[in-house]
Amino acid sequence: MATGSTRVDVRERRSFSNQDKQRIVAEYRTAIASGEGGGVVLRREGIYQSVVHRWGRHIDDGTLGAPRRRGPAPAGKDPAKVRVRELEEQLARSRARVSTLEELVTAQGKCLALHVDARLDVSANSPKKC
Repeated sequence: MATGSTRVDVRERRSFSNQDKQRIVAEYRTAIASGEGGGVVLRREGIYQSVVHRWGRHIDDGTLGAPRRRGPAPAGKDPAKVRVRELEEQLARSRARVSTLEELVTAQGKCLALHVDARLDVSANSPKKC
């Protein structure tokens, strides 16, 4: 039987300043680029790779330190965004149709040119009446 307390040690949640995050991401990226691997940085800081990748994405996007929206996602769809999406889909269909019609007109023009050339060849070879 275990002696003493049965309580599990609970670590307090750590928080990193934006400067710490930038430093850790820079060290991690340097270690990866040099071929050492980022595991050394991860073990030293006691963090997971997914955290460093998320911080790096925020740094690259310029959103590191920006206030995050907490809570559930907003309910419902924005009608303006839905309408824009519908119009973009309609535009894509219209462009595809125009492209198809342009190809059809080009093919018709080629057929007409062949037909006219064929008529000219026939009339040139026909016997002339005097």
